[in-house]
Amino acid sequence: MNLISQEKEQPLPIMKDYPYDRKEEIINDGKRYRVHNNYLSLGGGFLSSSIRNQSQKVLGIDFQFHVRKQHFQLGFIMSGQEFRANNNVQGHIGYGYRKETKKYNLAAFAGPNYYTGVVAVSDTGGIRASLYEGFGAYFCLQGVAKLMYDFGVGVEIFGDFSKHQNIFGFKLIGYFSGAYRGPKKNYNPHVRAENPR
Repeated sequence: MNLISQEKEQPLPIMKDYPYDRKEEIINDGKRYRVHNNYLSLGGGFLSSSIRNQSQKVLGIDFQFHVRKQHFQLGFIMSGQEFRANNNVQGHIGYGYRKETKKYNLAAFAGPNYYTGVVAVSDTGGIRASLYEGFGAYFCLQGVAKLMYDFGVGVEIFGDFSKHQNIFGFKLIGYFSGAYRGPKKNYNPHVRAENPR
């Protein structure tokens, strides 16, 4: 008689791969918010350029949007010795990663950009303005602390690489999400926690 009992292996829990629901919502503080949402970030900061002796001030705005579960960014920055006194303007589009919770939003994007600007050059005729333009590569990393579910403040680190110059800088940004959908209702068909499948 075998007195040793053998333990049965416990099966691992099955992880459900839920279908994409573009209207999926969560409840936070008695309000409904869209899970798959877009957001706007804007702010100012400073950057260092490989073709300029002084640090530059920068203003920027970005629209982060999604196509199903894929995330994209479309944005614009301008920089110069003073805010709104620009000597370099750049537009970019990127593909990236986003992680959002009730307390923070983290994102990273990279992609191509188009830029144009002016720099002073010295030659035999004196100092003159030299215009430049072209295409390059752009990346950014965002970290936002939420003050409310759809509003927060944070920091963005960014870089721009091209044949004319390399840029590296940071911005203090505001985060404005389009997630809000209204107060909690008695029946919330797009809240997964209330409607298990």
